[in-house]
Order: sequence, then C-alpha cells, then structure tokens
Amino acid sequence: MANALEREDYLSDFLKCPICLETFKKPKCLPCLHTFCEACLQVYIDSDNSSEATDSEDSKSKVEASSDQSGIRCPTCRKFIQIGAEVAKCTWLQGLPDNFFINSLIDKQLIQTQSKTCDPCASNGKKELAQTWCANCSEALCQECLNYHQKFKALRNHSFLDLNSVKTQEKATSLSGFIPCADHSSSSAQVFCRDHHVACCTLCATVRHRTCSEILTLEEASKNVKYDKTTLDLQKQLNDMIDSIQIRISQRKDCLVNLKLSKETMENKTTGLINDAIKNLETLKTSFQNQMENKVEVLSANFDHEICKLKNLLSRVMHQKHILSVSVSQGSNEECIVERESILRIKEEIRVESDEIPPNSEFGTFRFTVDHNLQKLTSKITAFRNISLSQGTCRMKNGQIKLLRKEKLCTGLCSAVFSQNDILISWYNEKQVLIVDFSLNLKSSVSLNGNPRDITVDDLGRVFVSLPDQSEVVEIDMITKSVKKLFSTVVKCYGILWMNNKFMITSGDKIESYRHDGIKQKEIKTNDTWHMCCKQNEETLLYPKADTVIENSQLTNEKSLLGQPGAGLRGIDTDVEGNIYTVGMRSNKLYQLSPDGSLLQEANFDELFNLKSLWKVCLKVKKNIVVTTCDGDVALFEIVCTCKS
Repeated sequence: MANALEREDYLSDFLKCPICLETFKKPKCLPCLHTFCEACLQVYIDSDNSSEATDSEDSKSKVEASSDQSGIRCPTCRKFIQIGAEVAKCTWLQGLPDNFFINSLIDKQLIQTQSKTCDPCASNGKKELAQTWCANCSEALCQECLNYHQKFKALRNHSFLDLNSVKTQEKATSLSGFIPCADHSSSSAQVFCRDHHVACCTLCATVRHRTCSEILTLEEASKNVKYDKTTLDLQKQLNDMIDSIQIRISQRKDCLVNLKLSKETMENKTTGLINDAIKNLETLKTSFQNQMENKVEVLSANFDHEICKLKNLLSRVMHQKHILSVSVSQGSNEECIVERESILRIKEEIRVESDEIPPNSEFGTFRFTVDHNLQKLTSKITAFRNISLSQGTCRMKNGQIKLLRKEKLCTGLCSAVFSQNDILISWYNEKQVLIVDFSLNLKSSVSLNGNPRDITVDDLGRVFVSLPDQSEVVEIDMITKSVKKLFSTVVKCYGILWMNNKFMITSGDKIESYRHDGIKQKEIKTNDTWHMCCKQNEETLLYPKADTVIENSQLTNEKSLLGQPGAGLRGIDTDVEGNIYTVGMRSNKLYQLSPDGSLLQEANFDELFNLKSLWKVCLKVKKNIVVTTCDGDVALFEIVCTCKS
C-alpha cells in the first residue's frame, strides 16, 4: 500500500509544472526535455520586458540576446535555448512540441482516480457514465455515443479503450493515441529507424530514410523496450552520472570549508606575529590580508561557479532519470522508446559538459611560509612571503608529458581515436581496426574490406572509418562488430573527421564536406593535409597545410597560426582549453600551441621516447594523449600539470 502511495505521489509531482506547481495545462517541451505550461513559459519570457527586471541580473539570466541570436534559459536547468533574432518569441513558443506523453498520463490519472462522464453527453447538458475512451479524439464515450461514433465512416477505425480496464490494468497503455514524428510534430510517428535511432512518420521513412537498412514499425521496434539492455544500461549510466556529480559537488564544498578554515588559521598566525611586532608592522598586516582576501575571493568564485554548474548538470541528469523512470513505469512501449532515445542524446550533451569540468579538485588550503627576517623583527623586513596554494590538479598550460605505455601493435601506418573506455587503432596494412584498453592490451578486432587510413567517432559514440582504396566511408557497430558502408567519396578519403553533424574528408590536396547520407556539400583546396580537428564548441576547422597550422572558419576564412618548415606536420587535435597539439613526421616532435597559435612548447619524441615518423595525435578530454607512427607504434601519454606559486 505504501509503495502504491509513493508511486502516486511520484507521478503527481511529475505531472506538475515547475513554474506554477499545478497540473500541466497545454504542456510544451523545450529542447532540453524540461516541460512547462505554455502560459507559464509565455509569462516567463514576457517578464524580461518588465521595467523592474530590465536592469536586474535575474532578467539577464532568463533571456539573452545579441546581434545575431537570441534565446532563453530553461527555468529548471539554466541551459541556453537559442531562438534566433528573426523569430518572434511568441511564434517560437507556439511552435514548441506538445508533450503528448504528459497529456496521456494526465488523462490516465484522471480516469483512474474518478468516474468519467461521457464528454459528448456533457456538452448537451446530460450526465452519462462513460465506458469507453477514444484515443484519436481524446474523449470519453458512453455506450450510446460509442455506437453513433462507430457509424461514421471517418471515425470507424479510431482506437477505443475500455475505461474499466484502464482503471485496473497493470500494463501501461497510451491514451493519447498519438506520438509525434521527430521532424513533423503534427504527424503521427508510425515507424522507427534503427540506423538513426528516431521515430518518424511514413513520409520521413520514404524520403529521409529510404537508404536506411533497418526500418521497423514503432510497435515492433518498441517490443520489450523497457527491459532490453539499452534501457537498463541507460538507467545505470544515469545513476552513475548522478553519483559522480554529487561526489564532485561534495568535494568542492569540502574545498570551500578547508579554504575558509585555512584562512582563519593563517589569520590567527599572522595576528600573533603582528601583535608581537612593532607598530610599523600594522601596515604589512593590512597589505597581507588584502592580498589573501583577493586570492580567497577569486578561488571562492571559481568553486561557486563549478558547484553551480555541477548542480545544474545534476538537475538535468535527475530529470532525465525521472522521465525514463516514468516512461518505464507508466508509459507505453512506443512512448518509452521515443523518450529513451531523446534521453540518450541529452545524456551525451551532459557528459561532454561534465567532462569540461575537472573530475576532482584538491585546492582549498594555503601553504604559508614566514620570512625568517620577520621572526627577528628587524627593520629590514618589507613584506611577508607570498601566499601559494597546496599542490593539486590544475589546468594544463605548460605541463609535462609522461609516457604510460608504448607498444608496437601494427606494421606500417596506423591512426587512433578514443572511444569511451577504449582506444581504436586503424591498421592500414592488415585491413583491421584494433580495440585496445588503456594498457594497450588487445581486446578484439574488426576486419574490413579495404585498408583503413583514418578513424573518427561522433557525438553518440558511432565509429566511422575511411577506406581510400575503396573511396568509401564505413560505419562499425561496436556491439556486433559488423561493418556497413555509408557512402562513396569523390576523392580518395584519407583523413576523416566528424564535425557538427557532417563528415570532413581530406585527400591531401583537398578538403571536402559531406552530409551523413553522402551528399557532397563543399570543398576547398589545400596542400599536404592528411588530418584535421575542430575547435571546441565551434564550427572552425584546424589542419596542417604545407607545415603551417591553419584555422578555417566555415570552410571560407583561412588563417595561418604557426609554421614549422620541414617538420612534416601530420596529426592535430585540441584540448578543452583550446590548446592545439600537432606532430611532425620528419621532425619527430610534438608541438603544443596556444589557441591563438603561439608555440608553448615542443618535445622531441625520438630523443625522449624513441618514437619516429609521428603520424597521428589524439587527446581524451585533457588528461591522456595517444600518438601513433608510420611504423605501427602506439604510445599512450598522460599530461602531468605543474602549479607555480
């Protein structure tokens, strides 16, 4: 009985608008998957126009605008939702998709908690007990109205549910009878494309998914979806993300406490010394305290910012878990698979944002040393020693590179890319892709019909390989280890990169962009270019061209950053700070550049690690680097940061 009451309370909370705290009325779903009443969202947007909110910080956080874009922040997770300067906010709001899942649950809850009156009879002033629910019309019908309803040819094929069975049945049933197409919200989704993991209408299936290999009816695709491995794994992953973020919030709260305690301890020490000193040391005390307060203010602001961001991420993950739990417990199979696939996409966005924040932080205490002259209290004293932080993990600027493991996994040329907890190696000579762990131990391999030259991974973890001898791009299913051809390229596809929902292909003297269905969009000329990468969160391409690192925005504006004549620049990648890494095949060096192209440091890998003919460099967030060579060597490194006082 207690569990039933808990489920009822849980569902009631799920059906309440976070703004008005009442049951949803015309629920609208934002791209971040948070749902609000349409009227509440309208008031939330309009509040920016009030004179009281115009100059407030709260107003600026709600609605933001610039010369080329405008939007709002989600009231729950604070994620920025772009609208576009040319679109009126009221028009944009009306175009948001209705949350049919919420509507279905509200109708179902109403039916299960009270007797339902026939809707057509009620409109005529009569009160007749309803026995049937029409899913297409979203109306309750008595037996007489049901008979009339079924006499009309246009209404004869509607879907009807017995209200008594809805009240008592354990199996979840959709009352809306409508699941919208992912691209046409006014059309009903009837099929599911497993290639793109999306529910769509028959028009989309005919036009946009005509080349896809696995198109199923929505009912067939959603069979047993609540208990399949993907759903269960997603529930576990969301729980793990919640635990991880909560731990990191707790760490930063501890750091704040330690920071304040350390500050108090230092003040007590300095106060004791100053009380024993002569009068002119009071000036030094004031100077010292100001210096310390400034450092504490800066560090506290940083921790507060990270805690706020982590709390927002936690809120988003818990909301996705909430949606999934309700989908599994209350939604139909069709609703569950649609919600699950939406959450998978949002989960990847949250993971990327979470990875941008350091996984742990050990700052929070000061290291304090006293000038020996201060203890002697001589007139030569002019200042205390500098304040510095105790050593911890810091963001890399000029960190050292530590070799973790080096193995000769291939013969000849090979490339690498990080994929979740594995490293994928393309073995050109043997027509294979190797899957190794972070100790460079072989886990498995995938055979190909051509020689793989380069490899890339998209935002959802899908793996794509270039086969220049076949002029093809193929996709590898990492679960089944099967290979599927995606499309053919105009040129020999040597380097490959997934960037902002399109493929970038380089053939040495050209860079071409392709849509996911293989339609070529654009090309530019280059020289001696074999690898590419993109700047963090930007549509800007980076690549070596004739031993010069090039920054190219929208494939139109080339900008030279730094040249290394004779180096034979090949692989290139960036870290989360925007620093650029590239390797020289002839110089055998790894070069680290700042985001604006200034050379920060270079390391001779031949002298340090006996690695020659460097070919590909790939970074995982900001801690690990993989470097491959033309001779089949694969080396895994760790960036060891140093903090200077």
